[in-house]
Amino acid sequence: MKKRIGGKFVFLLIIVSFFSTIGQNGYCQEDKYPRAAQYFLGTDDQLLIKVNIWGFVAKPGQYLIPSGTDLISLISFAGGPRDGAKLNNIKLIRSTVSKEKKQRVIRIDVKKYLKKGDVSIIPQLQPGDTIIISGSKWYHISKYLEFMTKIAMLVQVYAWIVYYSGRN
Repeated sequence: MKKRIGGKFVFLLIIVSFFSTIGQNGYCQEDKYPRAAQYFLGTDDQLLIKVNIWGFVAKPGQYLIPSGTDLISLISFAGGPRDGAKLNNIKLIRSTVSKEKKQRVIRIDVKKYLKKGDVSIIPQLQPGDTIIISGSKWYHISKYLEFMTKIAMLVQVYAWIVYYSGRN
């Protein structure tokens, strides 16, 4: 008899805990408040957010940065832009806080900021932002030409081998 009561109690506990996470409209707590775990507490009680930076920076990756950090500071945290970085078309991908959970792509011209010093061009970062810094056309062209040079060298070596092996 004790086993049955214990089993019913555990089952009742599971049912109660399941329904306690569901709100009045049938939404789970995570659906109701989707961005609750987007902030972290750092040293000195500093509020931190997670952001990603990909592409042509010295140290791409995910960073915990102080809330209120701007794009220029994040690029600096990541070691600065690499040679060949396309600074006039940086993409910032930002998730919206709506039920559709859409993402918005914002284009930022850091070169314009560097020329004019207009701070309004540089956005403040938000939790979950992803920044993508792509390479310039000249960088990709030089990489392509470098690859073609290596292929041409291999073809030349092969031609020499075929030529000199046929002479003997």
